[in-house]
Parts: sequence; structure tokens; C-alpha cells
Amino acid sequence: MGPGAPKCLHQPEANAMQFYTNPISPNCRKVDAVAKQLGIALEHRIIDVRKRENRTPEYLALNPNGKVPVLVDGDVVLWESNAIQCYVASKTDNDLWPKNNSRYQIMKWQAWELAHFGAASRSLNFQRIVKRLLGLGQPDAARCEEDEANFKTHATVLDQALAGRRFLVNDQLTIADFCLASSLTFAEEARLPLAGFANITRWLLALDEQPGWRGSRPPPM
Repeated sequence: MGPGAPKCLHQPEANAMQFYTNPISPNCRKVDAVAKQLGIALEHRIIDVRKRENRTPEYLALNPNGKVPVLVDGDVVLWESNAIQCYVASKTDNDLWPKNNSRYQIMKWQAWELAHFGAASRSLNFQRIVKRLLGLGQPDAARCEEDEANFKTHATVLDQALAGRRFLVNDQLTIADFCLASSLTFAEEARLPLAGFANITRWLLALDEQPGWRGSRPPPM
């Protein structure tokens, strides 16, 4: 085990990958969906953010940002969910992370999710879900209005990209689909404005047929 992994958090079984996660985190879901789709076992270590388990010295030694998820595989310690998606998928030959030029299209969508679509979703999630869970007051109505407009701008891009396609990249299920869809995990609870985006709705129904996506569904809040 490398120097960044504290012993008190980390007593792994032989050859097991430890996945430090929280079941209601969309970013954790995007990794969990990949692992479940491919039948790759992860040893789940639940981090309770409300108890500040993500701010302990031991956890910060794994991820100095104090965020979930983190993956530990022997001497490899990875944070950032999109990188972890790729790492887990690389453990076996599969079509989710194909060994061809489709990888660059997948990476494009992963980057877009972080910078644009996911950011817009997370802002509404914070206002309408996280504030309530953490006792931070009521949603800011003006901010929500602004966030909804921003979300619709990026949802339009995704909806157009899905026109005539079942999945995002070459009409083949890839980790890009799990990456983007994770941002919509709490679409109903956060009242994300998805009305009118028929291609996104159809795409989500197609994802619901996938065992990895179904199996990674978070518990009710």
C-alpha cells in the first residue's frame, strides 16, 4: 500500500478494490453503475458526509479534497469519479470503454458533464435537496430560476445529440451514458426541468433496461 493510504481506513482483502462512496452521491453512482454492469466487485466503504467522515485526517490522506468517491486498488489511489470510471472499466475488455477512437468521444462527454451539464444539475440539487438535508434553509428562488435556464441550455445540447440514437457514442452503451445520466439521478426530487426533452426521456428509459444502471439506483431519501 502506498504512503497515502491510512491503515485505520484501509484493511483490504486480497485483490479487492475499495470504493469509498456514499449511496446518494450521483458521482459515486456513475462508478457503481460501471462496476455492476461489468460484474466487477467493489468493496464498498460508506462515507457519511453528515458525520464529516470525509473530513477526517485518514480520509483526507486518500483525497485531500474531502470528496467521494475514492478508489483504492493496491498502491493505486484515485479520486475524481470520471477517472475512476475509466480505471474500473479498464479491468476487463468490454464495449463500455472500447479500445478504439470512441474513447475520445467518451472523454469529450465526460468533460462536458463536469463543466456544464453536471454542474447545472448539481446547482439545482444543492438548492432543492442538499439544503434541506443539511438544514441550510430554503431554496433561493432567484438562483433556482437562473439554474433552471442554465440547465435547459445544456439539456438542449444533450437532447440534440441523442436524436435518432439509443446511446451517446456510436449508438453503443458506454461509460459516457452512465456519466451523463448520473446527473439526473434526482431529477424528480430536484425538479429538473426535463419537460420537452423527448430524446433524453427515451434515453433514460433505455438505460433503465441496463442491469448496472438499475442496480446502482440510490435508496429513497
